[in-house]
Amino acid sequence: MSTKTEEPGTEHLSPFQAGLLAQVRRRPGTGVYVDHVLIGLTGTLHPYVLAEAWRELAYRHAALRAGIRDHADGSAAYRSDGRPTWRAVDWRATRESVREARLRERLDRERAHGLPLDGTPLSRTLLMRCGEQDWTLAWRFSRLVVDQWSAAVVVAELFETYRALLAGRCPKPATVPRYPDGLTARPVPARTPRSRAAGGPVPAPGLPAQALPPARRLPPVPDDGRPPHHATPFDAVDLDLGASAAALRRMCRTHGMVPAAVLHAAWLMLRPSGAGGRPACEAVLPRRPAGQPGTWDAVGSRETAVTLPAVPDVPRPLLPWLDELSGRLTDAVGSAHGVPGSGTADSAVFAGEAELPRPDLLDLGLKVTAAHYDARPHHALALHLRPGQDLPVRLTYDRTRTPRSTAERLTARLRDLVGVLAGASPRTTVAELGAGA
Repeated sequence: MSTKTEEPGTEHLSPFQAGLLAQVRRRPGTGVYVDHVLIGLTGTLHPYVLAEAWRELAYRHAALRAGIRDHADGSAAYRSDGRPTWRAVDWRATRESVREARLRERLDRERAHGLPLDGTPLSRTLLMRCGEQDWTLAWRFSRLVVDQWSAAVVVAELFETYRALLAGRCPKPATVPRYPDGLTARPVPARTPRSRAAGGPVPAPGLPAQALPPARRLPPVPDDGRPPHHATPFDAVDLDLGASAAALRRMCRTHGMVPAAVLHAAWLMLRPSGAGGRPACEAVLPRRPAGQPGTWDAVGSRETAVTLPAVPDVPRPLLPWLDELSGRLTDAVGSAHGVPGSGTADSAVFAGEAELPRPDLLDLGLKVTAAHYDARPHHALALHLRPGQDLPVRLTYDRTRTPRSTAERLTARLRDLVGVLAGASPRTTVAELGAGA
């Protein structure tokens, strides 16, 4: 959000928001950039107090009452003068199996319906009572006004405000999300790599300087499986990198790189070209630099995008290429202004997102049993690098363009390739790795 217009309460969209809006217009009825947060709770909950806590947050953060008005001439304006939407339903009389199916169907239907671009808030909250002591909070919002990092801030502040209201005191700011484990922030190298001091790369500690191990070949999977009918065309596959995660972090500490750069490189090798000359991949990052904690508690749309360079087709050493990718990512995160997402890339990698908190509420007789974030970008394939020491990864895909068999095969190949990158010989070139992938 930037320049004010003459109409009170209205602002122009940022370049990145405008890029997301173009994709929402282009694919109506698919639920792109309609994200869900689901919080499971068990214990004693006071629903009216929680609703009041939500209203307090909406008063505090303009993004929670923000909407976008789509004009007939193709322009759009951002408004922050709406009222939050909160609903509560009682499903205690419904059997658990029926209740879960009904919830999934409702969320899919609402996502496919989308959120109106008429200036009303692009945020909807539903509190469901599932049993005498069981509750589910479902928050649906548009990525146009709230990014994933902001969602983590809102969840933390919601329960801190709920606690304060129950105690009859003024709410205090909650602990903001911690910057995610150096995914997009360069670590200080454990020692100066000879690759920069003397022109030759060195292996990470604990990794032998050996020839490139061959990538595990997976049997080809036919891509003719027709996607089943669903209310929205998206699905996801989760990936555990296993032992490769620890080796990858050691490599990055040694050479002053970011893990996100290595995962981006592996994804570029698996997705080498774009159709029709389009860029193959873009990185989507939060503009919340590790050295600027003041940006961590901001709620809104603060993402930025950078088009990733193609895999070099010359025998270039691996480490300098990874260093270049690291520089691009850290520069994009630290930029003062968002840049437009290209909107034309076949795939994207989302990195540096905050993990949803699970606050300790046992002193209130309440426990958070689940906290899930479900994102739906417009890309046919999108890789989400999630917070955690084990570098968990999620692949979201469009079922109308990519069968699940292909998505599962890609995640398996990605795990193998990350392991190869982390254990590569100092003499390895990008071309050798590309041939192995």
